[in-house]
Amino acid sequence: MNIREDFVRPRSDRENAARRAAILEAAEKLMLESHNQRFSISNVAQRLGVSQSTIFLHFRNREELLTTLYTQVGKNFFETFLGRLHEGMSDRAFSEAFIDTAIEFPGFRLMRPMIMRVVEESLNQDYIHDAVKEIYLYRTAAADHVEELLKLGAGDGRRVMKSFVNLMCGAVQADIGKLLATEKMDEEVADGVRSFDFREAFLSGAELLMIGIRKSSNHDCS
Repeated sequence: MNIREDFVRPRSDRENAARRAAILEAAEKLMLESHNQRFSISNVAQRLGVSQSTIFLHFRNREELLTTLYTQVGKNFFETFLGRLHEGMSDRAFSEAFIDTAIEFPGFRLMRPMIMRVVEESLNQDYIHDAVKEIYLYRTAAADHVEELLKLGAGDGRRVMKSFVNLMCGAVQADIGKLLATEKMDEEVADGVRSFDFREAFLSGAELLMIGIRKSSNHDCS
């Protein structure tokens, strides 16, 4: 395959950044469409219309491409989420801001379990460690802001953010309606699968989490 004219070896940092951005954009679209079923360097290259060797000019391997993409979507997620927070918001409004941001950025909620598998399976932990650390720093900064905004106890902001991310990923895993052929099920079971709502499932769990954290915080202060 011929290398696209706009993907020849870049001669400047700006050109290099533009190529990397185009690769990451194609990788994210492929990941969202296939849910990691067809995510490979060859498929990303095919989508862009370039050779695999062109991708390797910018990313050492599939793992580096994935972790770089995860860092990017995580940064966008937390920046957008923080922009939706404001003084005096209720716990319900806070929970809605989180899940609505997750819905807006599906790459973040889909990639987290993918990245955990990449970390487990990779032979080179260095750059993966750096990517995960960077996401952790974004989450920690968001947690400290949340703690102050919602007037939570010391350390509770981090507990909330960690719990919300885990709850979000759990709700995604439970959303099996898109994967099952409900017409082949018993009607009662099919109705239950069709009635599942990812957003409401998250919010019901988030409400219980916030009640528990506030009770714990009040108990510690008494």
